[in-house]
Amino acid sequence: MTTLPINTAGMVLINAYFPMFLERLKLVENKTFTSDENREKAVLYLNYLTTGLEKTDDHWLALSKILCGMTPDTVITQAIEVTEQEDALVDGLLNAAISYWSAIGMSSVAGFRGNWLIRNGTLTEYGERWEVKVEKKAYDLLIHKSPFSFSVIKFPWMIKPLYVEWRY
Repeated sequence: MTTLPINTAGMVLINAYFPMFLERLKLVENKTFTSDENREKAVLYLNYLTTGLEKTDDHWLALSKILCGMTPDTVITQAIEVTEQEDALVDGLLNAAISYWSAIGMSSVAGFRGNWLIRNGTLTEYGERWEVKVEKKAYDLLIHKSPFSFSVIKFPWMIKPLYVEWRY
């Protein structure tokens, strides 16, 4: 059993947006990555969506790698430079998520990232599945009013499903 510390555990909250996001970036087509390079770039774009950072130490990318069908020990050799158009796509996606979740009120993109997406947690491998445990915060009582589904995540390109434990 492998357990890794992660700092983007909250990204699971908006997982339903990931396929469309990756398609709009032209990294995924017909539910598959268009190349290995684009799979690596997808890891970095998911991290950017979550944190607003273009560059991150590789060991903090474990959850993004799992969500893109890679193993946590895969080394990312690609880099991204987010364009204005891509940044607008990210802001639009996050603002849509914020407006869809009325219980959290009016939040900025930075506030949403800081309160919900950038979260410490653990990522553990259990045979045929991965599990994320998200660190609890006081305002997590709003999670039960979330319109998002995130208890089990399995995209067509993922190796194994990801189970999420987010206590509130």
